[in-house]
Amino acid sequence: MARFLNSGSIKTFQQDITVSGTPEQLTSYAVPDGVSVVVKAKNANTGTITLGGSSAQALNSGTSYFPLTSGQSASYQVTDTDKIWFDGTVTGEGVEVTLEY
Repeated sequence: MARFLNSGSIKTFQQDITVSGTPEQLTSYAVPDGVSVVVKAKNANTGTITLGGSSAQALNSGTSYFPLTSGQSASYQVTDTDKIWFDGTVTGEGVEVTLEY
């Protein structure tokens, strides 16, 4: 769906992996129609962040994840940020997230 109005604000947050090998959902924020969520691996990361649409897809030892190395990003049009799951190869590393609101 195309957007024709500018948003009033942006939302940014960071989230770290609690335990490598245990995928987590991003914190929940509603995403307006036509808005993409950008998920970026933190620049200081030394390992790989793995993204997916479920815990099983994001699992860093699986085969169906989308990998991000330091500084790389991906964007998704989802209804809520919690539709995005992430994991990583190094505990404590994480992602930066931004979206229009």
